[in-house]
Amino acid sequence: MWHVLHTAPHAESQVSTFLAAHGVESYAPQFPPPPRTRLGSVRAGRHHWVFPSYIFFRTPRDFTQWDRIGWAPGVRQVLQSDGSPAAIDEDVVDRLRRRLAISGMGRRSGSNFRPGQTVVVERGPLRMLDAIFERDLDAPARVQVLIELLGSSVRVALDSADLRATG
Repeated sequence: MWHVLHTAPHAESQVSTFLAAHGVESYAPQFPPPPRTRLGSVRAGRHHWVFPSYIFFRTPRDFTQWDRIGWAPGVRQVLQSDGSPAAIDEDVVDRLRRRLAISGMGRRSGSNFRPGQTVVVERGPLRMLDAIFERDLDAPARVQVLIELLGSSVRVALDSADLRATG
């Protein structure tokens, strides 16, 4: 089951990074950049959130540290239903991901990286960190990498344009 967080304005990336560092999967859906946006331009670097200030997140089955999420920097509240975190069916988020992937079909898709390849994050809150490329995601230009944080490997979804191959 997925749940929903309400964040402070422009805190979606910060909260997603915090959640990933604590082993919680998050998804902040974004529209693809406008069609004639050049990579590296100011417009390309802007986020085009589908739901500004809201993040979907999924916790492990045995998760008990709800206070850690509720009090995370940039979090306003965990949306609730009857006093407990409101649940959203997996199908809703999957359908949203597929829909956004289809809307960006004309955009660049797939990366030029190989699974297991070492990359460096060049932009965003994780810049300057080494990572290991894992796979392309369904959303256009999104990839999954493994980053070593706090002594454990964390899966993080990033824009492929934010990565550079090493060596």
